[in-house]
Amino acid sequence: MSIRKKLIFSYAAMIAVPILLFGLTIALLGNLLIKDALPGTGGGEGGKAGHSFPLSSIRDLFTGRNELSSGLKFIAEHDPKLLSDQAFLTDTGSKLEEVEAGMIVIRNDEVAYASPGLPTDKILANLSDGRMKAEQPGPPSGDQWETIPFLSPDGSSGKLVIVSDMKPVADFFKRLVPLVLLTLLGALIVTNGLLTYLVSRSIIKPLYALKEAAGQIREGDLNHPVRLRRQDEIGQLGAAFEEMRVRLQASLGAQLELEQGRKELLANISHDLKTPITAIQGCTDCLRDGIADTEEKRQKYVQMIAGKTTEMNRMIEELQLYSTLDTGKLPFHWDTVDLTAYMIQYVNELQLDPRFSGTEVTFTPSAGTRQFLIQADRQKLHRALMNLADNSLQYMNGETKRLQFSLDEEPGGICLLQIRDNGEGIPADALPRVFDRFFRAQSSRSPGKGNSGLGLAIVKQIIEAHGGTTTAVSQPGEGTSIQLRFPAAKKPENGGIQ
Repeated sequence: MSIRKKLIFSYAAMIAVPILLFGLTIALLGNLLIKDALPGTGGGEGGKAGHSFPLSSIRDLFTGRNELSSGLKFIAEHDPKLLSDQAFLTDTGSKLEEVEAGMIVIRNDEVAYASPGLPTDKILANLSDGRMKAEQPGPPSGDQWETIPFLSPDGSSGKLVIVSDMKPVADFFKRLVPLVLLTLLGALIVTNGLLTYLVSRSIIKPLYALKEAAGQIREGDLNHPVRLRRQDEIGQLGAAFEEMRVRLQASLGAQLELEQGRKELLANISHDLKTPITAIQGCTDCLRDGIADTEEKRQKYVQMIAGKTTEMNRMIEELQLYSTLDTGKLPFHWDTVDLTAYMIQYVNELQLDPRFSGTEVTFTPSAGTRQFLIQADRQKLHRALMNLADNSLQYMNGETKRLQFSLDEEPGGICLLQIRDNGEGIPADALPRVFDRFFRAQSSRSPGKGNSGLGLAIVKQIIEAHGGTTTAVSQPGEGTSIQLRFPAAKKPENGGIQ
């Protein structure tokens, strides 16, 4: 439920609940008080059936009085002889008593009949003053009466005085009204206070949680999730806050990883460049100090300097290439390439390379003559394959060296290119990291290898730029298989290969 709906519901409840309590208070307190004020109502032994709403009893009381009063007025006007009938007077007096009323019949200035319990003397004294009706301003209290003159059949004049006892009704309202008002005031205070507390708590509590989370983030602690479990606007704010925390955490992790990578980069560059520089410095010292006192020794040191310089140049070149690939600034020139024909040409070139003169290099195409078309940059793909071939050549120490290339098709039109060697293999703990930059297994950390640790990282960058993936499968002592997967390209409409 949204905060807007909560507030609307709260305001509605602040009005509806006090009104409901007001009605219940009138019903409950009224039913209790009316039994004392009007004993003839409210049920119980010898009483009339009570009403669920106390004012109904009062309404019935006044209705009964009006009916009897109207009947007596009619009789006084049209049939006054009944006012001389004692049985009629007694029966009517009983009925008037039930509605807290009574009557006095005066004939020839003498009381012919008076209902029991009436203050007859007081009423007669007021009548002698000429007051035909008792008028009580404000709330009704005490007795009220009305005088109706009539003419007896014998020609004598008389008066019919209908008296209503208003004190019970007045006492009832005097007791009910303060209680109802106090109850209404209490209901307003409790309802408004409780609803205000609940609504404000539902808003303030999550805001405090967000404040605490913001303080933790400010202090650099991003490990505490923000879970408000709400569907309103504050819940949406909490979800956005949690997403921000996760992104900050990921960004900080990436930043720390980048910083760690920079440290490793400096350490590896220092290590990889220091070794050939130290060798070159040693050779130049020997030439300068005259230790190489023969032409044969001088040529040996010069060749060593040239080799170390070439090694340094290659490492710097690989570092520049990797940095360009990593920043995405190296341009690619895409062609639709038949991978089968491309690999046949590449393997033929590799077989003529002097470095692979003692290595058995073969290529096994996929069964059938179907073309494998991919989108590729020929030069970048060639560089990746050469890095893989050079890496395999470095770790093939047996008498028979074999480097095998094969091409297969996987479901979904994926082209699988595998490069297998029979070298020393990669340890299982190092296998997941072979494509990381500057990573080298401990056994390959020998200076004689001349390995910069960037070759396979460059391969991964190039293949991923082609939309492919790289995987390494190896068993120590049995060789390594590098698997390259490329998405197939659509065949040109003219059927030609660029």
